[in-house]
Amino acid sequence: MEWQSESPDLWAFLGSLRRGEILSGTVAAVERFGVFVALDDGPEHPIFPGVGFITIPELSWRHIEAATDVVEVSRPSPTT
Repeated sequence: MEWQSESPDLWAFLGSLRRGEILSGTVAAVERFGVFVALDDGPEHPIFPGVGFITIPELSWRHIEAATDVVEVSRPSPTT
């Protein structure tokens, strides 16, 4: 498909993932519908702030009103 050719590294990475695989990353953006995650070993996404995405129901076993109830955007530590 043509849209896949725009980001071949991204599509190769997504194709290499397996169900149940555990990945690590940092919260890149919090939206009303979920959280974008910049995966540690993943490529940059051409549009969104992260390759990973977690929906609100997947963030907590208890009811939450907003993603910001349980996560926040990771900020780089200031260097001294």
